[in-house]
Amino acid sequence: MFDARISRWAFWDSHKDHAVLECGTSGENSQTIHAMDSAVLAKGIKPALRRRLDLYGRAAAEMLSRTLQGDDNPHIVFASRHGNLDRTLKLIHQVATDELLSPADFGMSVHNALVGIASINWSITESHTAISAGNDTLISALTETLCQLGDTGGPVILVYIDLVLPEIYQDVELANIHGVALGLRFEQITDDVTRSDTISFSTMPARDAAVSPRDQARSLAHYLQTKNADEFSLIGKSGAWNLIRHD
Repeated sequence: MFDARISRWAFWDSHKDHAVLECGTSGENSQTIHAMDSAVLAKGIKPALRRRLDLYGRAAAEMLSRTLQGDDNPHIVFASRHGNLDRTLKLIHQVATDELLSPADFGMSVHNALVGIASINWSITESHTAISAGNDTLISALTETLCQLGDTGGPVILVYIDLVLPEIYQDVELANIHGVALGLRFEQITDDVTRSDTISFSTMPARDAAVSPRDQARSLAHYLQTKNADEFSLIGKSGAWNLIRHD
């Protein structure tokens, strides 16, 4: 069992005709902000860098900006099952049609390119880790985050994002077609932290072959937002975590 704090969190849910951002801190009520589309996301990124970001990058950057605190220098775990497929698909089309590759799209198609932009923008010099593990992407990212927190002392910020797949891949898309992004700031327990701010994480033997990391992210955000349930299980294809919030 491992005890930690999720001191700040943010969740962005992109529906077909609107997007909603929910965010909160430990011990306080959450805040809901509507109409959080690409035009208003990632305002914390300098304009010269922000122009390089599409919706994928801006949504992920917004999660980081909502979970950063002051001038701190966190470790970052960046997770996405599919990455920025819109840019990747554009590059594949350019190769197939013998067009010149776009240097901007090529650079920003790298799985963790957004973290590089964020590191420059916020002068983050600590290490970051990129995770892509199929249905277990969020489970694996949480495992890596807790390991880093125990090893480095934190803080560690977990950012997960997956958008709707391009139309050509719609036949493999799950029923849940919303794009989502989740940001979680993890900190170790200190003497000045009340027990009510503590979440205990323990592994479970449960398995779910049909799990969706997007559904997991939405359920985890709901758990943090409502504070109605003390216990929550995040079940993956090859492992699971059980969370217990202390009153």
